[in-house]
Amino acid sequence: MTYPSPTMIRPDALLRHLQDLRTGTYEGRASRKAKEALYRRGIELLTPVAMAILEEANRLFLRGTGQIEVIGPTDDGSGGLETRFELCWPEQQSAKSRHGSHELLQPVCIVVNYSQNFLHPHLSGSSAGYWPFQVTSQADAERQQGILSAIVELELHQRIFETDWRILPVSQQEE
Repeated sequence: MTYPSPTMIRPDALLRHLQDLRTGTYEGRASRKAKEALYRRGIELLTPVAMAILEEANRLFLRGTGQIEVIGPTDDGSGGLETRFELCWPEQQSAKSRHGSHELLQPVCIVVNYSQNFLHPHLSGSSAGYWPFQVTSQADAERQQGILSAIVELELHQRIFETDWRILPVSQQEE
């Protein structure tokens, strides 16, 4: 399949997603088992990219106080798969949201979910929408940098929104 020349919009993933929807496949795979194997391979390819972005966020915003954890692929509770890349830090772990349920503040998350009822996996954050997870090569994984960066920035801002601006160590200027 030939795609238009790249522009500022990243057309590859969405066009491949549309092809999957037309054919009822995930990157040409029809069985759930084959799709899950492709998902797992995509996670392997995406992990260094996601880790690098979370490490950069840790350095830039958390002054290196954060811890990164990769959770999964694990059962998502519906018979599907989920992988979470999480960044937590001391201030976040001891804070509660000032909105809604006042629960403990969640880590910054990049989530790759392949629910049982999805045709194929999706990429998101804890509060961001769903992007097609079309990762079958190193180039595909690297192409996700912009999306992953946007997810992490959104997640960090969400933690500020849920508490206040002092939740990020970088906000505490030395006097």
